[in-house]
Amino acid sequence: MSTGATGAAKMEQVSRALPAKIFNDSPAGGFNDKFNRLPFALSHNLGDHPLFALDRLTELAKTLWALGGAKVVLQEGGASFENRWDEIQVKALSFINGIRDIQESGSWALLKSVQEDPDYKECIDQCVVELSEVTGVDLKKEITWIDGYIFIASPRSVTPHHIDHESNFLLQIHGSKSFNVSDPNDRSVLYEEEIEQYYAGDLSAATFKPVSQEKAYVFPLEPGAGVHIPSKGPHWVKNGDEYSVAFSINFCMRETDRKARIYQCNHYLRKLNFVPTPPGQSALKDRLKMFALGQPGKSKAGNKNELLRQNLKRLDRISKLFGGSRGSESTTESKAV
Repeated sequence: MSTGATGAAKMEQVSRALPAKIFNDSPAGGFNDKFNRLPFALSHNLGDHPLFALDRLTELAKTLWALGGAKVVLQEGGASFENRWDEIQVKALSFINGIRDIQESGSWALLKSVQEDPDYKECIDQCVVELSEVTGVDLKKEITWIDGYIFIASPRSVTPHHIDHESNFLLQIHGSKSFNVSDPNDRSVLYEEEIEQYYAGDLSAATFKPVSQEKAYVFPLEPGAGVHIPSKGPHWVKNGDEYSVAFSINFCMRETDRKARIYQCNHYLRKLNFVPTPPGQSALKDRLKMFALGQPGKSKAGNKNELLRQNLKRLDRISKLFGGSRGSESTTESKAV
């Protein structure tokens, strides 16, 4: 390799180097007081970082595509915030052109498992170390599943209203967006039945309601700004007038996984006309429901949804054994379980 080529490679390596500190201190103690409980604003030092430039993201997309097409998603960017995920059309365009021409392509692109590339794995690893320090939680011990996402979206694109099982730190890299997220514990915005349906497999179970916008925390995001979305926090997003790039560190945790399995049991109990007790209100009932679901399977899951829902067939068999749905019976006979 020539001296000039070596120098260019070193300059590129330096330009893509991560900042010594990614996360800045959160105002009002958000990291300590609100982590995985309420949304809060944060700031970071990855705004317009070269690692997230469109040419580098196109390289990343090619790498992920070679590992399996499910890691690269390209959809129409003109959805409404009230759309279901299964109502959004796949973009009839190559992902290379969709990302390269994102300013005009009217697209919404998602790159999953970006940690498959060593540069992004290093970034995620540093984020986990820093987040463990600022939250006071040993995340390496508590995390059961982690994935890095990068969202690339055309101007004024919309991400519909939905919930996710995992906790999320979303960092705005380029462009702007209005990020709306609600308290996951507010049952006027998110019903128990919707959570149960979500964990039974309906990813669009959490519906947008008139009160959703009234009670939402609204975060205007610019490069260097970010937001924490706790597990099951209902959220929806609209981008500004230029293309947007956002980096998301998503992870499942032991306690939220446990609650998810109880919600799965509650879904089937409700089908049998019982009134299920939400997780955390009765330690005995929670233990019995965990026993009914059985131990998590040992097989390798292809993604977090497979991991989370791999024992649902057991509950389906139990439900059918006891007669399936008893919804036609009088609700006065329902019992709390």
